[in-house]
Amino acid sequence: MKGLANRLRWGIPILIISVGLLCADLYGWLDGYGLWILSLIFGAGALFEAISFLPNPGRNLRAFQLAWIFAYGVAVSGLVFVCTPTAGLPSNFLNETSTTLLGAVLLLSTLVSTALGRASNPASNPAKGRFWVRAYPLFAMFWLAIPISCTLLLASLGSGDTSVGIHLVLCSVLMVKGSDTGAYFVGRNFGQRRLHPVSPKKTVEGLLAGIVSAAAIGFIYAQQLADPSLTPELALFIGVLVAVVGQISDLQESVLKRRAGRKDSGATIPGLGGALDMLDSLILVMPMVLWLRIVLGD
Repeated sequence: MKGLANRLRWGIPILIISVGLLCADLYGWLDGYGLWILSLIFGAGALFEAISFLPNPGRNLRAFQLAWIFAYGVAVSGLVFVCTPTAGLPSNFLNETSTTLLGAVLLLSTLVSTALGRASNPASNPAKGRFWVRAYPLFAMFWLAIPISCTLLLASLGSGDTSVGIHLVLCSVLMVKGSDTGAYFVGRNFGQRRLHPVSPKKTVEGLLAGIVSAAAIGFIYAQQLADPSLTPELALFIGVLVAVVGQISDLQESVLKRRAGRKDSGATIPGLGGALDMLDSLILVMPMVLWLRIVLGD
């Protein structure tokens, strides 16, 4: 149980701080900047770690990482600006691009893993190896910038004085982390059937527990929120999807770490790994929740 104790010791304070900043946005104390602070910091940390997976970047690694973090900040700001109606584009522009954003993240998840694998084994074709070394940070940057942008765009959705968009962000984060915790606890103590070879500790029993946890959190949150656009039944359905998609996203990051020869993306958070380990489940979840919000109407 030492692993679970470490997860709780570090995970709970981080979750409290994150939820606190989101609540500050809900009450108008930070005017939406709380989510921007969280998104940019965690996203930058995740990209910093992802770029460190490259075996031989061929230059000063720290300067290389900082340059791509700057590009990440520009990409996030640009995507949010372009997809926001106030940018001068048609008001339904976000509606038309939400499917593209979700599809782009799905594609980039594969490209990032492929690029790192080819960059790590350039012996057969050094020229192609150099190409993948250059392509990998670009793919990784957009792979992380798009979900962060989707999170910020989701928070901006709402009508009148409601802040249902921020509630959806907060609820999604709670569902993902609740699913991860439920899956970890049940899988570790009662898991028998392995979920996927790429992550031997994940089990089918853990996945089922994660689904129940996420669905229950969504149902209870929606009941307390009492917003007609987010009924308890809809939140329960979203919770099931969040748990399943979150596990897929987690497995994709596990493939990336395996190709880099890493157990964790970093060592900044004992028991939890690094920033990328904390965001991994959200990479596919946030674009999906934004897409669902658009499809079901805001």
